[in-house]
Amino acid sequence: MNGGEYMLEIQGLQKKLDGFTLQDINITLPKGYIMGLIGENGAGKTTLLNLILGLYQPTEGEIVIDGMTYETQEKEIRNLLGYVLVDDVFSGEMKLIDQADMYGKYYDHYDRVLFLEYCKRFGLEEKKKYKKLSKGEKLKFRFAFALSHKPKLLILDEPTANFDPEFRDEFLKIITDFVADGEKSVLLATHMTEDLDRIADHVTFLHHGKVKFSVERRELENR
Repeated sequence: MNGGEYMLEIQGLQKKLDGFTLQDINITLPKGYIMGLIGENGAGKTTLLNLILGLYQPTEGEIVIDGMTYETQEKEIRNLLGYVLVDDVFSGEMKLIDQADMYGKYYDHYDRVLFLEYCKRFGLEEKKKYKKLSKGEKLKFRFAFALSHKPKLLILDEPTANFDPEFRDEFLKIITDFVADGEKSVLLATHMTEDLDRIADHVTFLHHGKVKFSVERRELENR
């Protein structure tokens, strides 16, 4: 299904957690665009990402991804999503290629050859055990896997903080290339605003569980 011009539409979203409420979130992310999600620790960025990924259920409101909702087309949505989160689900004892193959079974478009190409590009040994990787290498692996099942929406939670400067440049180039066909989008939560200065089309600022603004970056620069 083609969801029109928007990859992500969020309307009236609310989530109540212990001692925290994400409230009245309204965001649209067009196809072919990169949105930076910023805000202080505890602002609700990770909660919002978990809602978009279907890991949390909204208290109120609606999330539409490429014209679809979790209520009716959960499997189709999950095939569209690639993500790198702060939480790590991968096993330390398994080799990288074995993990990719195991989790790749859950995606219709997982491409083993593509995964191996990214491993080579990122300087990863596919037969190395996950637990032997550095923090930055683990993120590279998770990024390689996210790309290997050909998502349409990439969701990234603070990925660049643990990358060396050289790879950060490559990471930002990959993301820019990812959206170049105008059919895919990226939502990047980060506190590294210099990254957003280089690649973001839109910036959304969360503060105490509310959207303070969600605007094109050019408009933000003009303020």
